[in-house]
Amino acid sequence: MSSMLAYKEPSIKVTQEHLKIALDQVQLGFWELDLASYTLNCTSKCKTNIGIGENETLDYDKLLNCILPDDRPLMPEAIIEAIQSAAGVYSLQYRVRHTDNTIHWIDAKGTVLFHAAAPTHIIGTMVDITEKKDLELLRDELFNVTTHELKTPLSAVKGYLQLLDRFIAGIGDEKITQVAKRALGSVERITRLLNEMADPANLSNQIRLAKDSFDLNALGEEIAANAMLINPEYNIRVAATNNKNLVFADRYRIGQVLTNLVNNAVKYSPDCTNIVVYIGANETEAKVQVKDFGIGLPKSEHHKVFQKFYRATSTPQNIPGFGIGLFLSAEIILRHGGFIGVDDDESANGTCFYFTLPAPAVS
Repeated sequence: MSSMLAYKEPSIKVTQEHLKIALDQVQLGFWELDLASYTLNCTSKCKTNIGIGENETLDYDKLLNCILPDDRPLMPEAIIEAIQSAAGVYSLQYRVRHTDNTIHWIDAKGTVLFHAAAPTHIIGTMVDITEKKDLELLRDELFNVTTHELKTPLSAVKGYLQLLDRFIAGIGDEKITQVAKRALGSVERITRLLNEMADPANLSNQIRLAKDSFDLNALGEEIAANAMLINPEYNIRVAATNNKNLVFADRYRIGQVLTNLVNNAVKYSPDCTNIVVYIGANETEAKVQVKDFGIGLPKSEHHKVFQKFYRATSTPQNIPGFGIGLFLSAEIILRHGGFIGVDDDESANGTCFYFTLPAPAVS
């Protein structure tokens, strides 16, 4: 009787080296926080995830300083919430800026340890989820924001074409020429958005920037004109400190940010039709401020409005929105190495959003 040899799967010994390779591939780090002294212990992968060297020391305060200012208050809030929750679960996603000026998303999860019913430590993991977040960001931009973005240029095209019809008898007039250029500019915006939707190559892990030198003043005037054409009852004034305020940035992306801020100023100031766009620059940065005199924004929500899908509690129900525009604007400005925020002066009426761009050329 013939015999059959049973197949035996070779055993594999999982070593520390195997474990290290696996953890490095998923960019997973481990950490422990002492809740009495707030002493932080972590693996080297935690350090590289937040953008510092493996041999550098990392304590709780230094970790907080690595987090972007808008996200920084979220960490102590998450710790308190984890301690007070029945399950003792810590969960937080936040952004850090690496030394090469790239923005990275961190997903931190942990569990609170108790001794004699008192919380003593939180142990957890930290992983870099930048690629996943950027893909989510692009998906949102392409499939959610695109429909919103298309409304403004399409309305502008319609308005400009109506003006062209009125002035058609005056072919060659400078006003008609300017109107035609602006109409073509709006068409270009639509074309670029549609191309981004149709091109699979754009589903990369970064928002793509095509930087060039341009004048912020001219961009501000263009966007203000577009907004007033769609909202003729509003007076949107551009006030600039210099004849030209040059920056090196992606004009299209900065135009998205400024358009969003101006449109929001219109949307949230239904009873006051004056809006001012301030543009200035010095040797280190350019700054753009969009000031309205509308319903205002509580100071406690200034850092929250840049979170995805967040809408201010003061927003009337009849004002539409998805809570995406400011989130995307913040991502664009951060990727330029700038900063976006809300002025803290609650004594003034309305709201003033601003953003900065680094190292402009001042004329």
